[in-house]
Amino acid sequence: MPQFLQNLQRYANNPLEFVNGVVRVGSMIGNEIEYGRKQIRGFIEDVVPEPIVNTLDSASNIAQFGYENSLVGMADQGAGLLAEDIGEATNPQIGMAAGLLLGMVDGSPGINVSKGGARFKFKTQGEFNVTQPARIDAARDAVDDAKLILRNIEEANPGVKPGVLRKTIPEYKAAQKALGAKNPEVSSAESNLLAPGLGREQAYPRTKPRAKEMKGKFIKDARRDLQQGVDQVIEQVDLHHKFPKGISAAFFNRGRDLIEDGKMTYNELVDMAKRAQKRGLEPGDVETNLEPMFKTPHDTFHAEMRAQGSNQFPGDNLEISKTKLTQRLRQVKTKKDLDALWDEMLGDDVQYLYKTASIWQPMDKLIKEISPKFTGKAKSKPK
Repeated sequence: MPQFLQNLQRYANNPLEFVNGVVRVGSMIGNEIEYGRKQIRGFIEDVVPEPIVNTLDSASNIAQFGYENSLVGMADQGAGLLAEDIGEATNPQIGMAAGLLLGMVDGSPGINVSKGGARFKFKTQGEFNVTQPARIDAARDAVDDAKLILRNIEEANPGVKPGVLRKTIPEYKAAQKALGAKNPEVSSAESNLLAPGLGREQAYPRTKPRAKEMKGKFIKDARRDLQQGVDQVIEQVDLHHKFPKGISAAFFNRGRDLIEDGKMTYNELVDMAKRAQKRGLEPGDVETNLEPMFKTPHDTFHAEMRAQGSNQFPGDNLEISKTKLTQRLRQVKTKKDLDALWDEMLGDDVQYLYKTASIWQPMDKLIKEISPKFTGKAKSKPK
């Protein structure tokens, strides 16, 4: 554990006061937090070349050098490793103080931070039912706004290729970046129906505290393997949705359509997610549905699952796209039919995707130990 966290543990008896919804930290703890901030800044400055810090924005940095070597990636991994050490502290005041350092009070869905809140003050299912639809609308609106900007610029420049517009019009480039960032957030919001809770924290996107802890532990374990002679490169770490968020989002959106038509209630929609949870296949961004993977096996997993056929939707991929599934589900006209197809998916395609994802990274590691020439990058060749 870093020295400043050890010091925090010694000073833990100093009270943390809440004044007007803001945490006031005792002077000694405050000093250690500031020292910790400097350590993190120093970590970034030591690892990332100065020209990159000064001249590249996060997106172009990642595109040019790869996530794990970018400023954002270095900061994320550093915070993740610190979070792993924080997880070993048992004093709740240490958790709060260190949480302030790592930005753990961040307004995640299902967490109440309105009164100086804490990471573990979760919303009830009833409260979550009220607030989550607004999050979905906000995510969709952000995508629509970006698309509108792109369309307006394209209409004003007929015949000009998007690549040229991107290079010559900053607003076009910014809208493309916003669209790329916001599109996954839509499916993410649409796939979350159950309020997070203890042992089921929201762990996606990567900025969430639990995501940093999970990735930090994964990296720590990988480094231990390296010390034991396992030939494993520490590359970008992704958090994979074992229950694909595009699939759950498409089903839940069809349920929302039926609700608008008066053929289903919101509680019945939530019950769909609960049935999946009871099978050990909970959808959404909770930690139980996320599996840390290195980028190469993660990319290969998706390629392999898309190379196989679906049992529920013959002619389409096992990991069917959200767009194609949405088209298929338009044929489902009643709650009874939606429930039947959902339960069938849970017992077949989704179960296979979920369980295979759970063993994919360990299997990749095992094969590399047995066969050093294995890269995991070979493309599937379906017959």
